[in-house]
Amino acid sequence: MKPETSQELRGLVREVLKEAMANRAPPKQGVETIRIGSDADLQAFVSRLCSPGIIESVRAGKLGFTLGQTASAPTSPGDILEGVISEQKISALATKGNLILGPTAVLTPLARDRARKLGLKIERRR
Repeated sequence: MKPETSQELRGLVREVLKEAMANRAPPKQGVETIRIGSDADLQAFVSRLCSPGIIESVRAGKLGFTLGQTASAPTSPGDILEGVISEQKISALATKGNLILGPTAVLTPLARDRARKLGLKIERRR
């Protein structure tokens, strides 16, 4: 293919793509629930936010976001439970969704039952 023809073809493709992008359906309106449990989830959300039309909808107040509960939140050393874990402590941690027990942690039988009733996932670190 001649260079002139190649450049003309590229120009035509650009024009068609520009028109197609301009005629896209408007983004979904309302509130979307997002879940960010990892760096990859955060990157995917930022990429979506930067896509054409989305940021304008957010700025105009037509689209909002709410943070949903993640399946597995990242943990820091302060999130690992140690010692005796009682039923009261489980009740206080009910919003965590995921409990990480350290190597010396002891979960009482009532605490284990309470965690099951609350739907908390229990993980033990060695």
